[in-house]
Amino acid sequence: MLKPLKRKTLAEEIIYSIKNLVAEGELKPGDKLPGERALAEQLRVSRACVREALRALSLTGVVTIKPGDGTYLNETASQFFTDMLSTKLNFIFERSDFLQLMEARKILESQLAKLAAQRATPDIIAGLEESVNRMRDHFDDVETFIKEDVNFHVTISEAAENEILYRTISTVRELLTDVQRAVSKVPGLRPRSLKYHQQIYECVRDRKPEEAARIMDEHIADVERTLEEYITQFMHIFQK
Repeated sequence: MLKPLKRKTLAEEIIYSIKNLVAEGELKPGDKLPGERALAEQLRVSRACVREALRALSLTGVVTIKPGDGTYLNETASQFFTDMLSTKLNFIFERSDFLQLMEARKILESQLAKLAAQRATPDIIAGLEESVNRMRDHFDDVETFIKEDVNFHVTISEAAENEILYRTISTVRELLTDVQRAVSKVPGLRPRSLKYHQQIYECVRDRKPEEAARIMDEHIADVERTLEEYITQFMHIFQK
């Protein structure tokens, strides 16, 4: 059962209450959450706070809000709470650090794509095609999709045949791992990622370095916008 909140109400507290229900097995994927009014009454908070928390969880793909029906818990809920709430992504919530990391990633990834289009071997090109196909085949399997997404970018880095760039981008990716893992589950991002990966693969295959760099730049910019929206939402919720 949900328990009344003891501290001043914040959307964070509501999210933690839902997290606990998931951890205890009282809420399972596919379950319908209590209505907005019921949640507000059980937690003794305002409906505005409940709406804010549910909007945040909807943004991250934890729940699906069906107008006129209700709010349902998605399959990604347990992993989300593990990825996001256990760490709160303290490092990445430093806005200046985040912006610098994304700026570095955008510069590095676009240049790696350009070099890959110039230097990729037939085996590398075949590997990129396989990665895109696996992303398409496992589109609804979030964990496999994320794995292939990462594999695609790693393969691009290897194709560039520049050890310094490879090590540098690997460090940047590692620092962004947790937040990207969580954001990869945001509805709408996966279709766009698949589209960009298909286009980048075709540019590498067809030896079009400038176009490969341009599309990679667009891809990373799209991810950056999504990350910014995601982090802004949670910075607002989690700030004390």
